[in-house]
Amino acid sequence: MRNGFVALLLAALTLGIAGAPASAFNQPPLNLGLTDILDAPPGPGTYFTEYIQAYSSDKFKDKDGNDIPGDPEVATVLSMNQLVHVYPHKILGGHLGADVLLPVVAIGSSGTLGPPIAGTPPAGPLNAVTSNPAVLGDLIVGPFLQWFDTKLLGRPFLQRFELDFVLPSGQYDKKYVLNPGSNLWTIEPHYAFTWFLTPQLSTSWRLMYDYSTENDDTKVKPGQVFHLNYSLEYECFKNFRGAVTGYYLQQTTEDETNGVKGSGTKEQVFAVGPAAFWAASPNFFLGLKTQWESSAENRPEGNRTTFRLTYKF
Repeated sequence: MRNGFVALLLAALTLGIAGAPASAFNQPPLNLGLTDILDAPPGPGTYFTEYIQAYSSDKFKDKDGNDIPGDPEVATVLSMNQLVHVYPHKILGGHLGADVLLPVVAIGSSGTLGPPIAGTPPAGPLNAVTSNPAVLGDLIVGPFLQWFDTKLLGRPFLQRFELDFVLPSGQYDKKYVLNPGSNLWTIEPHYAFTWFLTPQLSTSWRLMYDYSTENDDTKVKPGQVFHLNYSLEYECFKNFRGAVTGYYLQQTTEDETNGVKGSGTKEQVFAVGPAAFWAASPNFFLGLKTQWESSAENRPEGNRTTFRLTYKF
């Protein structure tokens, strides 16, 4: 499961970036900041969440965090559709649940990764930042266990463990640099919690680790990656919370090409920004946030703005 009052995975959109210099920029779509405020509390029931997220970047960073020349630009609009069910049944003291997510994304891009390399018209430069006009991303499914009645230092501590599987069902074509699908399998365990320090003040974290298989078309296997989402939330007035949210990503192993480990391919990024969350009713929730990235290496550096709507049936 993965979302503030629900729970969601994926997110944000690092996209499947194929053919980038030095085999970098190869991570599949990851949950970068999509879920944060009150990430662990959803109780038994069925939830639908719609996320609309806009991402834009006019900076692609190399392994040292320097700008890659060529004026590369990318802009995406993501619609993440999530259905979650939390069962009343318990296993190991936690409620059993199931999560299904389907992303739909529109991608636009321009420029080149590095100085233009002559290509054959109408394809343009061989290192052009091209984007697939297709929109269907990879399907995500995962079981989870959710604990609602645990405490830490005497304060409510709601927590969840989930194991997600990202299926290579999205649209992908290796001739494009940016694709809605990744053309590989990814396994992602995650641990999420919300700790109520006071009735008004809370903090939510989600810790994730991803292992991906080889892309059969490019023979590139992305390195393993650790990433987290964080939030510090305060109830300014009844049912309305303001927050500082963000995310951090650190790739832990090098990418591999044809079974050979690369060098200098690890990705990194940090982001922070303001957010607001409103429980309009016991069954209807709204959220809005924007996050600015910094300290990026081997990936784009930009801004993400996300609108969230959750309905409990």
